[in-house]
Amino acid sequence: MFINRFPIITCFLALVTFSDAASANESFYVFGTLGNTNSDSSISFESRIHDDSYSYKFGAGYAVNRTFSVETAYQVIGSQNAETACPPDLACVELIFPLWTKADLTAWSLSVTGSIPITERFDLFGKVGIAHWDLSFDGISSAFDTSDEDLLYGAGLRWVMGERWKLSVEYEHIEFGVDTVGIGVSYYF
Repeated sequence: MFINRFPIITCFLALVTFSDAASANESFYVFGTLGNTNSDSSISFESRIHDDSYSYKFGAGYAVNRTFSVETAYQVIGSQNAETACPPDLACVELIFPLWTKADLTAWSLSVTGSIPITERFDLFGKVGIAHWDLSFDGISSAFDTSDEDLLYGAGLRWVMGERWKLSVEYEHIEFGVDTVGIGVSYYF
């Protein structure tokens, strides 16, 4: 039951936390990231995903100061190549050959970010948090749909373009077996 409520709880906490913070301090921000994702994960002995694809992520955060922030994000990793065994209640002739299919992968995340200013315009940052991912297989393989929570961590370089805009290059890893390299833009209110 917790798994199904994680995205709703995350959004609610973010809205409650950030609504008061944004009006009291101009540290509330929104962001978007485009990236390339590599996934290679065995979900069980019956199914596996492995692919390179484009992904996008959007979210919101609250910067306590220049070096510490909390953020939540939704990432669409997209359609992945996958292989599955024959679904449980179906007679298949694939005892030797797996079923090749597509799977859609999305993730919600909640993380803390620490930054180290290198210069007045550049920061190095690292993040750690938790990601709740959902994997949905196409067609008859949908019996293998699954979701779970895993550790998320990453690092990157951020360029302060002006008072309200920042551009970042980042690497992010979800322990499920998903690696993303992306370019993002943040707007601070």
